[in-house]
Amino acid sequence: MPDPVSAMEPIQTICFAVNTTKPGAEDAARYLAGLAECEGVKTCITTDYPLPTDALAGQDLCCAIGGDGTLLGVLDAALESGAAVLGVNMGKLGFLATFTQEEAAKDLPALIQGHYSIAERSVLCCTNQAGESVYGLNDVVIKETEGRGLIRLCVSSNGNTVSEYHCDGLIFATPTGSTAYNLSAGGPIIGPLVSAIAMTPICPHTLGNRSVIFDQSSKITVSSGEDAPNPRITIDGRNRFKGDTNFPISITVAQRKFRLMQNPDHSHFAIVRDKLRWGDPTIRVR
Repeated sequence: MPDPVSAMEPIQTICFAVNTTKPGAEDAARYLAGLAECEGVKTCITTDYPLPTDALAGQDLCCAIGGDGTLLGVLDAALESGAAVLGVNMGKLGFLATFTQEEAAKDLPALIQGHYSIAERSVLCCTNQAGESVYGLNDVVIKETEGRGLIRLCVSSNGNTVSEYHCDGLIFATPTGSTAYNLSAGGPIIGPLVSAIAMTPICPHTLGNRSVIFDQSSKITVSSGEDAPNPRITIDGRNRFKGDTNFPISITVAQRKFRLMQNPDHSHFAIVRDKLRWGDPTIRVR
């Protein structure tokens, strides 16, 4: 896959999406908006979460201030408008919200002038039995809802049976989401610009059931067994479908891409090393 495309178009409009539960986030938004206005940029500030689908119409950039969860809440609006998204993390270092408040303030004038890169991240499209489609930047997770633990889920790809899984659930992750729940469940880390789907069983009954990587052309269908007629579906950590009769569902790589704005010298694996503490001499394996 190619490197992130260097984008030199100047930014003319910015919407600041603020997570009010993060201390200092509203003050940060006002300060950054002031800096942007000094550069001649039109700005607005919103505290809606998640953003309404039409909230970014006419915006060149959405600056999500809070953390990775805040950034996930602007996904639908960003996909609808095509606006790029910049994440400002008000807590610990994030995988998506990679700018600190101080870095955002320092770099914002240069970003506005066009000194940035855009990483186009793959998005999952999950469609239920009723034909309702929901997008996810991180993952689609299917779990049992009745407190019984193990469920049976049948998976096929492009009409061909993959397997029947007897497990606590299944995770379908994008490369972006491969470092989230997928990684915790023993799934692989996938480079952020690969267009693929990682399927990882959660605590499978059969130890031979391991992660599977599907290519971008795959249409994955998941149906539930008779012992679990209504599993719970969460997309990026939220219940997005209404009602209980959702299965079978299909999962594909969406045609739309999520446009993540980054500093040109951004390194994805530098963040992975920091977050996962790779090479940390204080960590000992016993």
